[in-house]
Amino acid sequence: MNKPLMMGLTLMMGVGLSACASKQAETSMDLANSRWYMSGDYYQIADIKLPAFNLEQNEQGYKISGTTGCNNFFGQASWDGQQLIIEQPLALTRKMCAGMANTIEAEFVEAIAQPLTLDGEQLRLSNGAEFKRVPSND
Repeated sequence: MNKPLMMGLTLMMGVGLSACASKQAETSMDLANSRWYMSGDYYQIADIKLPAFNLEQNEQGYKISGTTGCNNFFGQASWDGQQLIIEQPLALTRKMCAGMANTIEAEFVEAIAQPLTLDGEQLRLSNGAEFKRVPSND
């Protein structure tokens, strides 16, 4: 193979590989003013309100507020590009929850003490439950 052709192929391969590398490195997402809901896949139940939350960007990171499915909560969170870290303790209302709602709330509150991890387009709790982003109306 001649030298100019070899150099051209090498250059093209380098550009192609760097494009692939930049796409793989871009796993972060913009969380500003986003809404999230727990998919029903983890609990496989119907007719029960599941946890959901909103994130609003502020000077400390993100304000998080939402529902456990029974009680409301709010606090502060930060994002490192791969994990949503919720500062503990969260402020939480204290209504009595019955049956499965109480179980889900207890598991959710325990799980969000650990970072939520980016998994594709979803955030995953340490217990395996997934949160999906509510599509934007923009």
